Amino acid sequence: MPSRIARRPGPALLLPLLAALFAIAFTLPARAWVEVHVAGDDVRLEIDRAGTARVEHKVTLKISGGPLRALDIRGVDPDAELDQGSYAVPFKAAQAGSLTDATPVALEVLPPDTRPRGDGARRTASLRARFDGKGLSRGVFVLFFRYRTDLMKQGLIQQDGASTRVTWIGPLWDDGYDSARLTVELPAAPDQPRVEEARFDEAGGAAGSEELEEPLTLSTVRRALDRDEIELLRPYAPKGEPLRWTVRADARAFQPTPAAATPGADALGRLADAAAGSPDRSRTLYIAGGVALFALYSALVALKAREHERLARAAGAAPRPLVPIPLAPRAALAGLALVAGVALELLLRDGTAGAALVAAAAALAAHRTPRPERAGGALRRPGKWLPVAEAEAFREPPRVRGVYLDVSTRAGKALLLALLAALGAGVHAVAGASPYHAHLLALDATALLAIFCTGRLAELPPDPAARPVAFLRDVARRVRRTLKAPAGAAPTAAPKRAAGAAARASTGTAARASTGAAARASAGAAARAAATELRVVGRLRIPDGSPDADELRLGLAPRAALPGFVAIEVGVVYAPGAGGAIGLPEVLLRVAPGSPCEAAVERLARSGRSSRGRRPGERVLAFTPRLPTARMTAAIAAALVRAVTTPPAGATPTKPHGAGAPRAPRPGKKAISAAA
Repeated sequence: MPSRIARRPGPALLLPLLAALFAIAFTLPARAWVEVHVAGDDVRLEIDRAGTARVEHKVTLKISGGPLRALDIRGVDPDAELDQGSYAVPFKAAQAGSLTDATPVALEVLPPDTRPRGDGARRTASLRARFDGKGLSRGVFVLFFRYRTDLMKQGLIQQDGASTRVTWIGPLWDDGYDSARLTVELPAAPDQPRVEEARFDEAGGAAGSEELEEPLTLSTVRRALDRDEIELLRPYAPKGEPLRWTVRADARAFQPTPAAATPGADALGRLADAAAGSPDRSRTLYIAGGVALFALYSALVALKAREHERLARAAGAAPRPLVPIPLAPRAALAGLALVAGVALELLLRDGTAGAALVAAAAALAAHRTPRPERAGGALRRPGKWLPVAEAEAFREPPRVRGVYLDVSTRAGKALLLALLAALGAGVHAVAGASPYHAHLLALDATALLAIFCTGRLAELPPDPAARPVAFLRDVARRVRRTLKAPAGAAPTAAPKRAAGAAARASTGTAARASTGAAARASAGAAARAAATELRVVGRLRIPDGSPDADELRLGLAPRAALPGFVAIEVGVVYAPGAGGAIGLPEVLLRVAPGSPCEAAVERLARSGRSSRGRRPGERVLAFTPRLPTARMTAAIAAALVRAVTTPPAGATPTKPHGAGAPRAPRPGKKAISAAA
C-alpha cells in the first residue's frame, strides 16, 4: 500500500457517512399496516309485492395488522337508501348472538365516479363504512348493514309470461371466498320460486336442458302462508367479479291483492293507515309513553307521601322523606328523573348516566324511618293492670285498611306485582332488539321498590298493646309444649284405676309389690302433671283517664306454686332502629322477699337483675334472653315455671334421668345460660 493512501483514510469514508446521515434525516415515520380479506358475504333479500327490496349483508372480514378505520364496499345498488343500526361484532360473539362487544358503523354513499373503466363499462356505486372509536383491531369480524332499493324501477324484475324473472347483482369483492349464500324472501304465490342459471356449451352457445352439466347453484325452498323463501348457495365467489343471481317466481307474487268489498272498508283502511309505522308516528308514541310514565310515577310518589304522612301522624310520629323538599316539586322531579333516566338508558351506549337519574328518582321517592314527635320518651301516666282472658288478649288485631303502596299489605303486594309484570313486558319487548338495554330496564325496578318498600307500617312507632300479640302468643304455645301440659287439661284418674285393678287381680307378695310401685309411679306422674298445669292470662295496663291500653304482657302461673310466688310476666320493650322498632322481650318473676319461692329461685336469680316491685314487700327478678326470639324467651319462662312449682306429695328427691331431665348448671356458669 502506498504511504500516501495509508496516511489519509478520511476521504474514502466521507461519501458513505454522508449517505447514512441523509437517510437518517429524511426517513419518513412508519405508518400502520393493515390488510383486509373478505371471507364471506351472507345476503338476505326481502322483496315485497311492489318490487321494493331490503338488502341485508353479513360480511365476514379477516383483518391483519393495525386497526381498520374504514372499508369501501363497491357494487351496491345505485339507489340504495341506508338503514340505521349498522355494526361490526367479533366472529365468536356473532355466533353466540351477543352484541356486547359490537362497534357502531357509520355508512355513507360515495359520490358516483363518472369516469369509465378500462373496458368501457360504467363504474358501480360504492359505500364507505366508518368504524367508530379506535376501529377494528386484528381478528375476524362480522360487518352487518342494511339498505333499501327498488328492483322494479331498476328493471331487475321482469315479467315473462306466467312467471317473473328476479335478478340481483351482488357487490364486487377483490377477494374470492367459498360458499356464497343468498336468501330471497318473496310474497306468497301458488307456484313456488325456483333458481335460474344461464349456462353455455363448449362452443359458447346456449345449451339445451339435456346438455346441461351439474347445476352451479344449490337451492332450498321454504314456503309459508304469507311468504316464500328460497335459499341459494354457490360453491365459490370469483375474485373481482360481482355475483349475478336469478330467480324465477310466480307472476302473481307481484300483483296487488284485491281488497274484499266489505262494509266499513274505508274505516278499516284508515285504521290500517293509522297503525302503519312512520318516523313521525313513532316519535309521537315515544313522547306519549314518556308523558304517561311521568304522570304515573309522579302520582305514585305523591300518593305514597300522603299515605305515609297520614299513618305516621296517627301513630304520633313525623314523616321523614329521604330528600326533605316539598311534596309537589319532589314528585315532579322524581317523575322527570325517571323518564330522563329510562330515555338515556335506551338511547346511549353507556347506561351510567341513565342509571344515575333512575337512582335519583328512587331517592326522591324513598322515606326514612319516622321519628316520634315526643323525643326522649315522656313518662307515662299511672294506671292499673287488669287480667284479660287469653283468647281475648291475644287475638289477631284488625288489619289496617286504606294502605295500597306498602309491600307488607295484601293490596300493596298485588299492586307491586302488577307494576312489575308491566315492567317485565317492557323488558321482554326490548330484549328482542338489545339484551343489554333490556337488563338496564329490568334494574329500573328499584324505582318501584323505593315506593313500596320504604315508609312501611313496620317502621311506624309500635303500639305496645297490639304489636307484641303475635310474639306473646308464640311464647305461650312454646311454654305449654315445653311443660307438656295443655291449657285446661285436668289430671286423669285412669292410671290410678288401672293400678288398682292390677293389684286386685294379682296374687302373691311380688305381684303386690310390683303393682304398688306401678301405682305410686302413675300417681306421681299424675301429681306432677297437675302441679305443672299452667294458667295463661293476658295483662293489660290501662292508664288513668284513658279508655285505651298502653301495654300488653303475658301472665304465667302454675296451679300449685310455692308460697311467696306472685306472678311470671313476659313483656316486650321496643327500642328504635334503622328499619323500625326492635322488640326486646323480658321475663319478670315477682316473689315475696324471704319466702320459700325466693329461696327456690335463688340460683336462677344470679342470671337476672333484681329490683323492687310495684307493691311494698315485692321483689322482681328480670331475665333477658341472649337473642330476642320466642324460643329463648319461652325457655326462660318454662324454667321459671318449673322452679316455682310445688313438688308433688310423696315425690322422691332423686334426680330424673332421660332426655327430659333438667341439667344442673356447670361450675362457674349461670343457671340458665342457654337462654339468658
